[in-house]
Parts: sequence; structure tokens; C-alpha cells
Amino acid sequence: MKPSDSRRLLIGNRWALVGAIIYLLEWVAILGFGAGNAPSGDPTTGAQAIATEYKQHALAISLMAGWFSLVLLGRILFVAGIRDALRQSGFRTILADFALLSMAVSVVLEISAYTIAGGAAHAAASGVGQTSVVALDAVANWLVLNIWAPLGASVLSAALAMLLARAFPSWLCWLGMVAGVAGCAVGVINGAAYHQGGAFYQVSNVLSAVAAIGFWLWMLITAILLFRAAGRPGRVPAPPAAEGIA
Repeated sequence: MKPSDSRRLLIGNRWALVGAIIYLLEWVAILGFGAGNAPSGDPTTGAQAIATEYKQHALAISLMAGWFSLVLLGRILFVAGIRDALRQSGFRTILADFALLSMAVSVVLEISAYTIAGGAAHAAASGVGQTSVVALDAVANWLVLNIWAPLGASVLSAALAMLLARAFPSWLCWLGMVAGVAGCAVGVINGAAYHQGGAFYQVSNVLSAVAAIGFWLWMLITAILLFRAAGRPGRVPAPPAAEGIA
């Protein structure tokens, strides 16, 4: 066996999969709460339609905000699981630390976005003027748009750390890095695309779909591999002295 083909001993854990499952419970709210479109997410939506949406779905939007404040934390737990597995496997790298911090930033932004949406829903139901509701929706929208850059940076950093550790299949690491780069690109252009609308906005939507699907696949496969590796050795242990980027 060539040295380049060797795999580092992977010490897995179950927490990455737990985090991934908790995070994916966001679909309970997306599909089940009937919260409508909040934040509005469409630059062509008129002010009256935005205010009406918040007023009609005030309770569901409030429930969704509370639900997301819990389940989105699963993303942080997932990356913490990767970081712990890399450290337990003898690969210490600042990339894993950076990935964990970046994911935490993305979660804070997303929870903040839906918290503000919940406030807008309460304001609309309480009879506050349309202008105020639309303004709150705009702030929530921009927070959602800014989720992508730190999320993409987290996925890219974690996947690169996995590749350097030589403890995961190379194709899985490259899948994560492609999704991460796409997420970073979306984060850079999202605000301008939303403001500009038209074809630019459609390109941003397509790119975000690629980033999201790639992220979900990478996350689930990585979490399952770590779960399966929990309590059992990997293929070939790496030399104890091997270290990553300090």
C-alpha cells in the first residue's frame, strides 16, 4: 500500500449524527406549522402582501421562531462532532475550530432572523402599521441572506480539515468543499441579487440550491460515517507525531 493511500485511524462519535438529526427537524416547522412566507424572501412581494402574510400567520410564525431557536443548534453540535473526531483521531487543526465558530455565527444569524420575523408577526397582529411590519421583514430577510457566507465557510473549513486528516473518503471531503465554496459565493452575491432581482436573483437561487443540497448530503454521510466509526478502529493508523495545521 502506498503511503498516500493510507488512512488515519478514525475515532468516531455519535454526537455528529445527533446534531444532524436535530438540525433536520427544522422541516417539522417548514412543512408542518403553516407559517407562510416569513421572512417574505421574494423581492417582488408588495408591502400589503407582506403585512397580510404576517398578520394571517402570526401564531405559526411565532411557533416557528421558537422551534428554530432550538433545532438550529443541531448544526453547531454536528460540527462539534467533526472537531472532536478529528482531535480524538490525533489531528489537531485550527480549521476545525474555525469551522465550529463559523457555524455558530450562521446559527445566530438564522435564529435572529426568525426572531425578528416573530416580532413582525406580533406587531402585525397587534395592528401596528404596515410600514413597520415591512421594515422588520426587510431586516429579517437580510439576516437570512447573510447566513450563507459563514455557513459556507464552516463547511469548507471542516471538509478541508477532513481531507488533510486523511481519515475520510476523499470524495466526501471534496463534496463538502464544493458545497462550502458554493455557499460562500451565495453569501457574497445574495444581497445584491435580492436587491437587483431578475436573472441575477434566479442565478443566486440556483447556486443556493446547489450549496444546500451538497451541504445536506455531506452532513448526513459524514455523520453516519462518524456514527459507524464510534467504538471501532479505522483502516490504518497514522503515525502519532503527525499533526495538522496548528
